Amino acid sequence: MRRRLGLAWLVCVASALFTGSGYGGSLQPLGDFGANPGNLDAFIYLPRGAGPGAALVVALHGCTQQAADFDDETGLEALADAVPFVLLLPQQRPENNPGRCFNFFDRAHNRPGRGESASIMAMVDHAAVTYAIDRARVHVVGLSAGGGMTAVLLANHPERFAGGGIIAGLPFDCNRPTLMTSFIWWWMRTIWGEAAAASYACGIFRQAPIDRTPEDWGAAVRGLHGTAPSRWPIVSIWHGDADTIVHPQNRRELIDQWTAVHGIDPIADQTMQVGTAERQVFWLTDGDVRVEAWRLPQLDHAVPIDPAAEPEACGVVGPYMADAALCAMREIARFWRLLP
Repeated sequence: MRRRLGLAWLVCVASALFTGSGYGGSLQPLGDFGANPGNLDAFIYLPRGAGPGAALVVALHGCTQQAADFDDETGLEALADAVPFVLLLPQQRPENNPGRCFNFFDRAHNRPGRGESASIMAMVDHAAVTYAIDRARVHVVGLSAGGGMTAVLLANHPERFAGGGIIAGLPFDCNRPTLMTSFIWWWMRTIWGEAAAASYACGIFRQAPIDRTPEDWGAAVRGLHGTAPSRWPIVSIWHGDADTIVHPQNRRELIDQWTAVHGIDPIADQTMQVGTAERQVFWLTDGDVRVEAWRLPQLDHAVPIDPAAEPEACGVVGPYMADAALCAMREIARFWRLLP
């Protein structure tokens, strides 16, 4: 009887956290979430309909953005209300990166237990305990440098994330040279620093990324883990052909990386047209889709949104938010099985 009463009390406390003062309708600072070696800030959105056992979506903004630019603008806030799920938004500080980019390219921040990667995982742990999150339904999505950090988190902690969404992003561990490119890479790194080397190696500002084999990309992820997880996270990849900031070739490199991680063929099993967009899917032998890749011919560097969608609008047009008559966040949530 005492054990039942104790469990009931815990459920009541968790429920109160969701419906208490200051929650259920606005973005709030997360406060002290624990160890913060990456010196990041964090914000959380708790929909009124959420409760114990809710899913968690971690959303990582792009360069020059803040958390408040990435909730309703992307369509994530309305989606959190509809599903519902808890929305966690880490935020970069300008003293860490003048452009407010997450430092996905820097080994001080992109390896397990280090820097920004460790800070974000501390936020996830804090949210999971505080709001009684279903740990089997934790997902992460990001734009641009946030997409690069999404790949970092999926690579570093595959057992902690059910799925990821990488929009105009970059593969994990892209900032390294090949034999043929080592001189230029090392010169740029020595003279201009880590970010300049990354712009060359990772394909930023019209520079095509270093092309690597699927085996090379997959080994970069698998090499982090002595024992592979029982199941790798599913990954949704999005990129516009008109992107002038992160080279569109990164879409292909991401496909190569995550199909290799899953041990599946990098040639699409099925290609379909969705409006003006092309969607490719890659599945295991049993037909279970583990990777999807979207190509939008006319999209620049932005999150695809659909503000005129019926019955629910998706997103708000603005910097790095483009009306594509397609709601990327909704499609990603569907791929994650958060939506039917």
